[in-house]
Amino acid sequence: MNKVKEKAKSANFPYFIRYVTVFTLIFGTMTVLILQIMRSGIYSSVDGTLRNYSQNSEATVLAALRSLKSYTDNIAGIEKDLKNIEAPLSANSEVLLFNEDGEALSTNSHLLDTNNIQLDAKKKFYQIRQVEMRTTFGKKERFREICFPLELAQPIDGIAYAAVLINTSQIESTNQRNENTVIMVMLIFWSISLLASYYLAKLTMVPLLDSVQRQKSFIENASHELRTPLAVLQNRLEGLFRKPQSTILEESESVAASLEEVRNMRKLIANLLSMARRDDGIDPVLETIDAQFFEDTLENFELVAEENGKQFTYVNEFQGQIQSDKSFLKQLLTILFDNAIKYTEDEGQVGIHLFSQDRNGDLRIQVWDDGIGIPDAEKVRVFDRFYQIDKARTRQSTGFGLGLALAKQIISALNATIQVKDNSPKGTIFEITLSKESKKRYRNRNRKNASS
Repeated sequence: MNKVKEKAKSANFPYFIRYVTVFTLIFGTMTVLILQIMRSGIYSSVDGTLRNYSQNSEATVLAALRSLKSYTDNIAGIEKDLKNIEAPLSANSEVLLFNEDGEALSTNSHLLDTNNIQLDAKKKFYQIRQVEMRTTFGKKERFREICFPLELAQPIDGIAYAAVLINTSQIESTNQRNENTVIMVMLIFWSISLLASYYLAKLTMVPLLDSVQRQKSFIENASHELRTPLAVLQNRLEGLFRKPQSTILEESESVAASLEEVRNMRKLIANLLSMARRDDGIDPVLETIDAQFFEDTLENFELVAEENGKQFTYVNEFQGQIQSDKSFLKQLLTILFDNAIKYTEDEGQVGIHLFSQDRNGDLRIQVWDDGIGIPDAEKVRVFDRFYQIDKARTRQSTGFGLGLALAKQIISALNATIQVKDNSPKGTIFEITLSKESKKRYRNRNRKNASS
């Protein structure tokens, strides 16, 4: 019982109930429709036979006369007159004839116990009814019956009415077995649907739980990263509050440190907002990008490297054109370049190499450095949000572990690929590949989005 309560309180239980409800409605509706179709057609052939007899009095009389002893002498003459009339009657059928007073004329029926049978004057003629009658074996069985007055071209004395009955007990028994089979099959499928519902509920919860876990981890990490600069700001401001007589010049170091922490928080918040926008699925805007775009971008990087005391080298061997998003591509290069600057020692070397890959025309971009490098075990995780290889060094470099996560999102948006390799003799190489095939796929997807 406790396990059942725990399952009922689990996160996927509501989804399980929804799937079970849907499957129950589907199989329930199918069962009702199938049974309704089976029941509606069970008497169609029988009722058709009854109506045919009610519309042909001669055939009805001919089918019944052979069992009447008192009319044996007239059978030959009547058959001669009705020789062109077909009067087929199956073994499970019976035709009863009645006189004007409603008394049965047939006394040796092969199917029914005709003793005390009286035609009910209250019965509506030409209306098919379901009745129960006792057979010659003393057993009650169900029949379809139709009663009607005889309309003969040559009236026969003593015969006024007829009742045609067809035994339906066997048909109903067969139909009942078929209905039970249908219900059993539907119950089996419904039981299977319970397992399917449980599986689908778990499958539905996987991305939701993953999303919740990533959101929870994201908030925890963001809170952790914001806690340090906020603590620094609080301490600095409290220190200034305790020295009301000090001038700004005297406390310039505290003011400068506080401003630096504010810049760090602004950068962190900007990165968080940028990642949130990427998560919402912002599509790149395609435009033609030539070699001059990379020249302008790399020249700016050269100035930044010089300000940070790094040696920067770039080689642009790409002379063609590509269709991509300029802002995304520039942000991607900036993130990788900034990452290389952070983890390269003073007077270290940072470089970017652009070239076309063989005859495929794929654009390769390599951003390399001779810094501390990345261990093989960490290369897969460097693109995780807030992941930092060296916490202490990252704090000194004002890093938050968001840059490469942003880079990975941009790579995905551009349908590109990125690899992390070791540089020789030390350092790291981030290699980006923009292939023709991926660009075609993106253009096709963009056309579909535009048409929709």
